[in-house]
Amino acid sequence: MKKIFLMVLCAASFLAGQAQVKLGVKSGFNLANISGDVSNNDMKLSFHVGGFANIPLVDRFSLQPEFVFSRQGAKFDDEGDDTKLRLNYLNVPVLGQYNDPSGFYAETGPQFGFLINAKVKEDGRVHGVSSAYKSLDISWAFGAGYRVTNEASIGLRWNLGLTDVSDYAGKIRNSVLQIGVAYTLGTF
Repeated sequence: MKKIFLMVLCAASFLAGQAQVKLGVKSGFNLANISGDVSNNDMKLSFHVGGFANIPLVDRFSLQPEFVFSRQGAKFDDEGDDTKLRLNYLNVPVLGQYNDPSGFYAETGPQFGFLINAKVKEDGRVHGVSSAYKSLDISWAFGAGYRVTNEASIGLRWNLGLTDVSDYAGKIRNSVLQIGVAYTLGTF
């Protein structure tokens, strides 16, 4: 895993030296859920915030690595009891992006999520459950958006979990729909 991350970082560094890299920030809402061996779960509204670098490769195509704090998880309704699972990740998506001259863009690529912590809120009490969850979550991201101006854009992204995130609860995968805005700070 470390070798893959270092290869992507080296490739991005090489390409950054050859092109005008755009750096920016992003934020938005998550509609998060888990799927698999679970029942009585619903989407949980949460948020994400982070930064990105957009590195042009060839005409209309770019590479966009990001570092994003993302609050994920799910809500459960068990006979009237409201329980929430909160999974906090540092996500590192590495996306290939097609940029249409009209302002629309489409993106896809792998995302590596590093678990910061996991908590369950039940009956007003919060319990740490990080030991029950794996430290790495691999997913695939699919997204599209529109550049409103040269600096500002809006986007929609779906992160489809590819790996099981729990060590003990059977097969459980993350599924997150993200709606957000991004702002390019400048070109370097």
